[in-house]
Amino acid sequence: MTKEIYIGDKNSFAIRYVPGYTYRDSGHYYAFCHLVLGGQIIGNPAESCSLNSWKYSLKLLKDRIKNDFESIAHLEFSNKSDRELFELIWKANQLEEEYKDEYKYLPVLDNQVWSSCHISIDETTDAYLITMTETEGKIKFLWEGWREPCPEDKIGKLFEVTVDRNIVIEAMENCLDKIEREYQKYPVQ
Repeated sequence: MTKEIYIGDKNSFAIRYVPGYTYRDSGHYYAFCHLVLGGQIIGNPAESCSLNSWKYSLKLLKDRIKNDFESIAHLEFSNKSDRELFELIWKANQLEEEYKDEYKYLPVLDNQVWSSCHISIDETTDAYLITMTETEGKIKFLWEGWREPCPEDKIGKLFEVTVDRNIVIEAMENCLDKIEREYQKYPVQ
């Protein structure tokens, strides 16, 4: 495997990138791209992704942060603990019978809150529940391991990192630019 690079600050927000490969005559490109939140690689570092879907999802996420930042803010987010914020967002996409008893006191927000605030890029993020909210002009990322391949010691544990919005946008834009410059030169398998 080619040497990995981190685009951004891997202690707060970065993207881990390892150039990949293409299959002969398929037109499909693969690489190893993972979010890095608070120093944790989200997903299995050995799991590749389809670049077309990964780039598309990352671009949508970047555009939401850059052009529709207010969509990740809500009045109900004020004065809530990290766990309450996380539960508010997921509750907006749950059926009543799925609500956790200890958080039934939280209001049920419109599903648009979940659509705007949860993060799912592709199979690399599938083992995690990830949210983002606006907090004092920055982005608060909250994530919890959900299932394998997330390391067992992180499943069910909530993590948080707050990052300047411009750092996140810059890392995403730099990653997308780098991929665009390199992917057509990937080796053929």
